[in-house]
Amino acid sequence: MGRNLLRTLAAGAILFAAACSESGKPDIVLVVDPVIGQAVFDTPAEAATAFILVVEDQDEEMLRKLLGDDFRSVLPLDEVSLEDREAFLTAAKKSLALLPQGDDKMLLVVGEEEWTLPIPVVVGESGWYFDAEEGFERILIRRIGRNELAAIQAVLAYYDAQMEYAGEDRNDDGMLEYAQQIVSPPETHDGLYWEVEPGEELSPLGPLMADRVPGHGYHGYFYRILEAQGEHARGGAYRYIINGRMRFGFALIAWPEAYGESGVMSFIVNHSGVVYEQNLGPDGAAVAKAMQAYDPDSNWVPTKEVS
Repeated sequence: MGRNLLRTLAAGAILFAAACSESGKPDIVLVVDPVIGQAVFDTPAEAATAFILVVEDQDEEMLRKLLGDDFRSVLPLDEVSLEDREAFLTAAKKSLALLPQGDDKMLLVVGEEEWTLPIPVVVGESGWYFDAEEGFERILIRRIGRNELAAIQAVLAYYDAQMEYAGEDRNDDGMLEYAQQIVSPPETHDGLYWEVEPGEELSPLGPLMADRVPGHGYHGYFYRILEAQGEHARGGAYRYIINGRMRFGFALIAWPEAYGESGVMSFIVNHSGVVYEQNLGPDGAAVAKAMQAYDPDSNWVPTKEVS
């Protein structure tokens, strides 16, 4: 079945289901299958219609019927802003399609930018229903992907900030050096970020990484400066700090705040500007915290997004 036809069917279903009752509100009737504990539908278009209307109504009981008892794991109403909800509904009114994933699964695609709902509609013995369990896995994959991309960009921002920092004598001591910390102590320029007054030149690193909540990561990742490099780095093993000054290079490692939830891959970079990645596993946080040197052996591979 063609994509345009599916869009037409879904749009027609919405117009049909949105016929108002005597109270003037859309009349939503959900038939719950007692075996799976969720609403089932004769067609995926009817399921799509119901989802749009229930999201618009923000009825928790209807969401429980539509997505199951664990609906908050895929659609936490208290975390969805009014702006995001309105943007979704506006996009759905402009365009709504059902994208086949084989013969027994459909994905809702809304708006001109074709945003895809991660919760698929699947067919079972009693009809079509929303697979919230698979939806949760898809949401997790998306979150990890976003966080890992943000971590790569943050690592590159650190590299750029260090290069900028070392271009000037920041401490008026007649020496050019790299920063040994991300955030400067108050009233100093010893780190890559410091507060500035209106009209003053910004610090090399912006406030986003510096403003993270203590004990929590930035976009799901922690970051730590490394003070040396190992034998697998270009130039061999040596320390970056001599006589208390970081003058011979710099490096950084980034690792997931919650492995498998906020991210999977860990990332390293040094003054060469090449970002490497490796899956350090569930115990990666301990590995990263114990790491003393930037040492990209064969287990570390260049990150494809930036290589």
